[in-house]
Amino acid sequence: MSIKSKVNLSFLILGILSILAIALFNYNETKKEVIANAFDKAELINSFAMASRTYTVQTMRPLALKIAGTDQFHPEIMGGFFVARAIAENFGKNQPGYSFKQATLNPVNQENMANYDEEEIIQHLAENRSLAQNQGIMEKNNQRYFYIAKPVVAQKNCLKCHGDPATAPSGRRTRYPGAGGYNYKENSVIAAFITYVPVEDALSEVRMSTLKLAGTSSAVVGFIFVAIWFLIDKMVTKPIVKLTQYADEVSRGKGLENKLAIKSEDEIGALYHSFDRLRHSVVKLMHMLKK
Repeated sequence: MSIKSKVNLSFLILGILSILAIALFNYNETKKEVIANAFDKAELINSFAMASRTYTVQTMRPLALKIAGTDQFHPEIMGGFFVARAIAENFGKNQPGYSFKQATLNPVNQENMANYDEEEIIQHLAENRSLAQNQGIMEKNNQRYFYIAKPVVAQKNCLKCHGDPATAPSGRRTRYPGAGGYNYKENSVIAAFITYVPVEDALSEVRMSTLKLAGTSSAVVGFIFVAIWFLIDKMVTKPIVKLTQYADEVSRGKGLENKLAIKSEDEIGALYHSFDRLRHSVVKLMHMLKK
């Protein structure tokens, strides 16, 4: 392979690696920004939903029990999560894809039944009790969502409704006659509050942005490559090729009277001058031999 080909190949490889590095860096940094924005939104929605739940449990439920009686159960005004979920569903009508779920392994309401991915999240939180929350990206219905999951721990006061079904309020047993939501153990993780934020469109934009950047970088690197190739070809490759051809002629005894001329003052110019002195010495030697 000629020097010219080696130089061109080296710059081509360097250009391709540069484009890949720029594209990869841009993709990772932009993806981090998308996830950070999704995290902020999920935290905001989660805080709003939990505030709704807390208000229901601390204010609406005691008032409802006082009015309706302690044996009654109306989740629309007594169920903390029921209210939080209803508010989240209305919110989701204006913000498609955003949702809030109390994913449960043994739910009272089957709408809260955890799917396979949510079961793994609950199990992870149960096995790592020091975790205040878990987060990541999940795919649902061919769409990707960022999620934040916070553990739901059964407290002592929860067992009044979720302990022995025989001692649960009759209104609750009437509303939910199934076997779900009973026999909870105190201080055990029985569910997870999970907030979902859609990120499919944002991640698609990241990919498109990366492709556009790669295209732009390719054009810039291509222009630089051509410019550098032209300069190196003119200042390095061609002088070396010319010197190589002349050295071949001299080795054959041809062109000894032709003086090498180059204006360059760099290493290539020094090489030319050295070779010209060698040519001149060979000429003198040949003249001496003739005499």
